[in-house]
Amino acid sequence: MLSNNYDEKCDLWSIGVILFILLCGYPPFNGSNDDQIIQRVKEGKYRTDEEEWESITPDAIDLVNKLLLYDPKERISA
Repeated sequence: MLSNNYDEKCDLWSIGVILFILLCGYPPFNGSNDDQIIQRVKEGKYRTDEEEWESITPDAIDLVNKLLLYDPKERISA
């Protein structure tokens, strides 16, 4: 969506963000302002190795990883 190309893959990325929050309680891309958040989204880096993730199943983590792939061509489809 940052490149103005909106399709179903954007919705799947959004589902990944929501799922991430539901599983651990905080967003995958955080920052103190919008510019920092957008930069972190563009970098596509987030962590699932923190304490909150210890009780999350590997399958759930795998799904989050597949939904949050930055490149929409590599992201899973519905």
